[in-house]
Amino acid sequence: MRKEAILSPGDGRRLLPSGRSNVMETAIGAAPLPGTIDAERISASTAAVQAVLDVMPGSASWSVPIRDATGTIVDLLIQAVSPEAEDIHGRRGEEMIGLRTRQSYPSVAETPLWQAYLRVMETGAPERYSPYEHVEVADGVPHRSTYAIRIARLDDGLLVTWVRDDLGQRLEARLARTEHLGNLGWGRWNMVTGEIVWSPQLYRIHGRDPAEGPLTIEEYSTLVHSEDAPLLAGAADRWTRGGGPHELEVRIEVGDSLRHIRISAEATLDAAGRPLEIHGVMQDITGWRRTADELASVSRRLEEENQLTAHLQKIIMPVQNEPYLLPGLRVAARYQPAEKTAYLGGDWYQAIGLDDGDVLLAVGDVAGNGLAAASAMAKLRHAITGLAFADHDPAEILTVLNRLLCKLRPDVLATALVARYHPADRTLRWTHAGHPPMLLARGSHVERLLHPGVLLGVFEDAAYTCGTVRLRPDDLMVMFTDGLIEKRGSDLYEGLDLMSAALTEALRPIAPGSQDRLPAVMDAMVPANAADDTCVLVTQVTQNGEVMTLPRRDG
Repeated sequence: MRKEAILSPGDGRRLLPSGRSNVMETAIGAAPLPGTIDAERISASTAAVQAVLDVMPGSASWSVPIRDATGTIVDLLIQAVSPEAEDIHGRRGEEMIGLRTRQSYPSVAETPLWQAYLRVMETGAPERYSPYEHVEVADGVPHRSTYAIRIARLDDGLLVTWVRDDLGQRLEARLARTEHLGNLGWGRWNMVTGEIVWSPQLYRIHGRDPAEGPLTIEEYSTLVHSEDAPLLAGAADRWTRGGGPHELEVRIEVGDSLRHIRISAEATLDAAGRPLEIHGVMQDITGWRRTADELASVSRRLEEENQLTAHLQKIIMPVQNEPYLLPGLRVAARYQPAEKTAYLGGDWYQAIGLDDGDVLLAVGDVAGNGLAAASAMAKLRHAITGLAFADHDPAEILTVLNRLLCKLRPDVLATALVARYHPADRTLRWTHAGHPPMLLARGSHVERLLHPGVLLGVFEDAAYTCGTVRLRPDDLMVMFTDGLIEKRGSDLYEGLDLMSAALTEALRPIAPGSQDRLPAVMDAMVPANAADDTCVLVTQVTQNGEVMTLPRRDG
């Protein structure tokens, strides 16, 4: 008994090729019509067509018509597909079997392409439709693709083959965009025929009209700067002898400008090892080279400045590695520059014996770093020293210094802590201007010597006063700049607490009067902020009030 089937618009009836799923899905409500399709014959045709498409390159499909109750073709059902076929949605091969043309590609409906499908089914005369622009809207964005399509009647179905015409155009556009963004182009020199091909960007790089044609290697050498000509000659010799990939950089003259061109090329060889063609890429790196040269120049200037500031440091603030003696005091000092910056910043210290037997002790910090900060620092340090030798007390020194800054250097802001020690009665008078307080370590107990004072260089009429403390033998005074305690994310008081705790731990196990107390304190002075330079000045009161006088030294 013959099996007959009618494929109607709403049904899901699908005939699959033999060897995949040789079954027929029957839809509910299908009604027989005169001239219905022979299902067995369609199944046999599907298997035969699929066998042909399986060995066919490119994209091809075979569809059978779906008709309504009047026999009008309302859609096409894909029954067989070539393995390499790919549709607009990226479905390949078997994934397309069972799809309906108008249902899966709704933008095809009511187009000249759909009318061509109907004509070929009716007349049997093959047609070619090119170009066909297919538009699919995804997320509100239209996506356009261009195809060349061939349509032919095959048995009771429609054989459609297609080639995407816009792929080459898209690849060409992407290549052109890449060449433009990278300011590079490609060239090919045929060693046998003499044919030369340049990409459009290569003409633009060399300021050459494409109508003039590309340059031979010999002609190209005339553009190259005389100092770079040997480089190109050596590379050309290597290429023409069949050498491997080679890269070089040359300068060429284009109009009135000099351009830096990076060339990377290699030769392809025949079976005998003879060069056939040279393929190369040229990139205009003029902008990159200019930037690199500017960076190198800046680096040289920075290095010169670093060397100058390092030399300046040795002149204006020499640092002694071992503790030394001043009247009534043992002194240790350290200067540590910030990491990855100039050798010298705005931090400074001073420890010097005065004419009357007193000792000047001071630390300070000028905002900024590098040569400018170092220069301002040197002036402040020497000004404080000079005022101290003129017998001014610390408060008078800072009052005068503040007026000088406001008048002569309004661009400079600074902090300072200045003290004068009288060894005869172990009296210390001190004041500070916006600077972290001095720490006094007595035994293992650490306290802050607080005293008010505003930043230097802010208020011209600022006045400063002194605090006074009577020291005992073995007392330690710790003076430092903010890089020692300042840490991002925490305030100075937290840093002071941590430093005080560190000093207590360092001093607790050491017997009073031991000379090891001074090095222990220095070892505990670990900067909290490596990005800032740091000065540390630690003094220890000597025993029995003795005055140990050494030749005056600065630093």
